[in-house]
Amino acid sequence: PMRVSSGLSGFSTLVTTSSATKALALNSILALGFGGFLLAAVGDWYKARIKLRDGADTLVTSGPFRYFRHPNYTGEIIGWTASCLLLPVLELVFGLLTNSSGRINTSKRLIPWILVSGLGWFGICFGVLAGEATAGLEKIQKEKYGGTPEYEHWMKTSWSGPMLSPRSNTPAATDPAATQ
Repeated sequence: PMRVSSGLSGFSTLVTTSSATKALALNSILALGFGGFLLAAVGDWYKARIKLRDGADTLVTSGPFRYFRHPNYTGEIIGWTASCLLLPVLELVFGLLTNSSGRINTSKRLIPWILVSGLGWFGICFGVLAGEATAGLEKIQKEKYGGTPEYEHWMKTSWSGPMLSPRSNTPAATDPAATQ
């Protein structure tokens, strides 16, 4: 995705003379996508670096983890959302999706882009949010580090990223016999 975004950044210079607003929209989406995927990559790299240096059981609370408890998930959600928004912005700027009569252009070149960006967005959002990847990781971290001053401070001062409400783990919700 970064390669595509980087390649498309040259197109923004083509529209700056015709419409500053369109160029701003395109540049904003490209920057958002690049920034999101960069946050994800830096988060993964930083966590691996700290755990290699300080041990696998280290709670990483510095670097991007100072602000985001899950920078890789948050960054990917931002990056894939920008990828999905890029096609409508390209339509706005260049009219790539419609032909001269206003009908939708179903060019075979656009179909893979639409599918890949849609699947990427759907996968990361629902894998992370509905699949409760972040909620599961939060639970594991609480079991492992909960009660320590470092963990408690980190929980208060960092953002978990987007998450759905966790499902109830009460016996009635998990055991049908408990309701009888």
